Amino acid sequence: MKRVDLIKEIAAEFELIANRLSETEVATVASVVELEPQHLAEIAKRVQKLTGPKNVKLKTVIDKSLLAGIIIRYGNSGSKLSLITLRLLNVVCEFKNY
Repeated sequence: MKRVDLIKEIAAEFELIANRLSETEVATVASVVELEPQHLAEIAKRVQKLTGPKNVKLKTVIDKSLLAGIIIRYGNSGSKLSLITLRLLNVVCEFKNY
């Protein structure tokens, strides 16, 4: 194992300890497109409300295999929330405007 690999492992372990001490939950948000900052802030608030931590830190992932909505993974067990926020009526209205 190279020293660089050890630094990565040490940094990851440090992040885990820092999150635990600051009562921060790390959640991964997967979506088809990049989400706007205001959407990420709303997601963080809702994850905080559902899971109860003092703070929530989001990591974003682009997942082209999703059809719509987002998937949020949180906690050590990898618990998962699937939220589909697509409203068909809004989509139909958008297409009518083109």
